[in-house]
Amino acid sequence: MTGNMQIATTVLGGLALFIYGMGLMSEGLTQVAGARMKAILGYVTKNRVAAIAAGAGITALIQSSSATTVMTVGFVNAGLLSLTQAIGVVFGANIGTTVTGQLVSLKVTDLALPSVVLGVVGLMVAQRSMMRGAWRTVLGFGLLFFGMNMMSHELKALAKLPEFISFFSRFDCAPSANGYLPFGAVLGAIAVGTLCTVAVQSSSATIGLTIALANAGVINLWTAVPIVLGDNIGTTVTALLASIGTNVNARRAALAHALFNILGTLLLVMTFVLVFAEGGVRAPAFFHLVNACAEGNAFLGENPGRHVAMAHTLFNVANVVVLSFFIPLLARLCTRLLRDGTSLKVTALEPRLLASPALALMAARRTLGEMTRRAATVASVALNTCLGRANVAEESVQDAEREIDGLQASLRDYLVEISKRELTERQAQALPEMLHCVNDAERISDIALKIFRKASRVQREGLSDEVLQLTNDLMGEMRSMAADIVRALKSGEALALDPDASGKRIVETARDLTRRFALKLKEAPGDAPHDMAFLTVMSAVKDVARHLENIAERVKAELA
Repeated sequence: MTGNMQIATTVLGGLALFIYGMGLMSEGLTQVAGARMKAILGYVTKNRVAAIAAGAGITALIQSSSATTVMTVGFVNAGLLSLTQAIGVVFGANIGTTVTGQLVSLKVTDLALPSVVLGVVGLMVAQRSMMRGAWRTVLGFGLLFFGMNMMSHELKALAKLPEFISFFSRFDCAPSANGYLPFGAVLGAIAVGTLCTVAVQSSSATIGLTIALANAGVINLWTAVPIVLGDNIGTTVTALLASIGTNVNARRAALAHALFNILGTLLLVMTFVLVFAEGGVRAPAFFHLVNACAEGNAFLGENPGRHVAMAHTLFNVANVVVLSFFIPLLARLCTRLLRDGTSLKVTALEPRLLASPALALMAARRTLGEMTRRAATVASVALNTCLGRANVAEESVQDAEREIDGLQASLRDYLVEISKRELTERQAQALPEMLHCVNDAERISDIALKIFRKASRVQREGLSDEVLQLTNDLMGEMRSMAADIVRALKSGEALALDPDASGKRIVETARDLTRRFALKLKEAPGDAPHDMAFLTVMSAVKDVARHLENIAERVKAELA
């Protein structure tokens, strides 16, 4: 019994190293590929093919379909993706995850320990975040294959135990003489795969374990394929859990992921009735296709790991090809199943995006853009009120200013959370600059409230047509500058205007207005309180311009 316990412990230890190595690889590749993930996300808005390609690309880069689907739920919750786009990304993630299975099925165990040594040494000497990510990937690669080797070696011994043989014999899906697989055993194997993936929260780990079991001769290809189908269903639980507490569209995206994998599994199981004979073997057509696509004869037990990986790849690719035509229909189905009469609450500063600092910074930048837009709007309303063109209650302006204060606090906290992650040098430099921009935007709203409070003391009738025209020009320049900053922050594109020139034009116009008004006061002294109020407003406008210029200069430098 002691020997059996030791074997079981070694197998579990190997699985633990495999899962830990997979996690390290995912973290390291996310560090290295963070900027690329942001670029890939940009292609999603084009069409469903681009969305599928983006999902496959991101998953292939970070080696985790669960991470991709969880991030996709975060994208939808943050308003970065629509439901239809998210479904396309999820479809693509199922293709991208097959890269892991193909990698695991390769017999490169001789590279395991050298990779561990190189990874540890690299992490000890590397300083830059990008290099640390690369060495973390190498270490994860080594641990993954070392764990895989441990499992495969010990499973061969475990496979001889009567209890082990008895357990898996219940789910033996080997076909009868007429080539049909036993339906009950197939459902049982699917259930085993589903439960295992739910338990370890990683389809890559359970597929790796399935490949190890096949290589050890514990299970045959007939049983391994249904287990892999169950793995694909089990991995959807991660996204479903991640969608708890999100808006309805994010929950629909997680549901679409589950429905996609369940429907795909049902469709493939239905094809198992398509049996024909080739090479003296009667079997479902899918198994003949798997046998043809990988080296060795699967029906003779040759190279079983490669055939399991190939079955996983063929299933997911075929599933995406068939069901991609029904993405709009699937989106409508999820909308019907998850009805919600309330508005879609968007969480712009989505905490799930913190796993990828590049994407978290993008979310922060977009929120800063929204904060700047609101602050500029309040300033515009305040100036229009001064000119008698708007009739807004002070309470409304105060509420808007308080909302902007709330955004400042949320953004500041989010940027602090980002700073706790491993960042590239460029990302680390961007954080304090963005924090300064947040403070500038908040100051604009404070100044706008100050301008508004002077509105009742500014007499529009006392302003000449020339002063009114210059004030209009000034407001137009401010709106253009603010709109350009907001567009750049939200889209990531370069500024169209020269921030220095725009800021100077606003300041010069405000100074010109001040000079003209002061000259008018000398020639025809008016009501001092009202006159001084207008001069105070012009001084405040110059402060707004300086804060807009500060934001624009920092945005220009970051997007250069």
